[in-house]
Amino acid sequence: MSLLLALPSAANFAGGLTWIWTPALPLPLLDLLARAGLLDAWLVVDLLTAAGGLGAAGVAAQAGRERAAGTLILAAVSVTSLAAAAIGGGWLPASYGLAYGVALISLRRM
Repeated sequence: MSLLLALPSAANFAGGLTWIWTPALPLPLLDLLARAGLLDAWLVVDLLTAAGGLGAAGVAAQAGRERAAGTLILAAVSVTSLAAAAIGGGWLPASYGLAYGVALISLRRM
């Protein structure tokens, strides 16, 4: 399972670190984030996801018996990544969505 979580990060680093959700955002939503002063926070969360940081935090929370927090983190990243892929974000967000979704299911069964 660790390899499954590492593969999207490795692909992202190999191609040069990229934001995975931001290019898929509709411009009105991106504008709304900027006007609300949330663009910086959005980009940090997006980069942490691209680097695998949020997935690692979700797995660590699950391992530390913080099941609710781990489930919330992994589910949020999975759903947001899959939504970004559906909007047109491409294979990288889809791979994150699938990796975190499978990790969530696998960890819940442990």
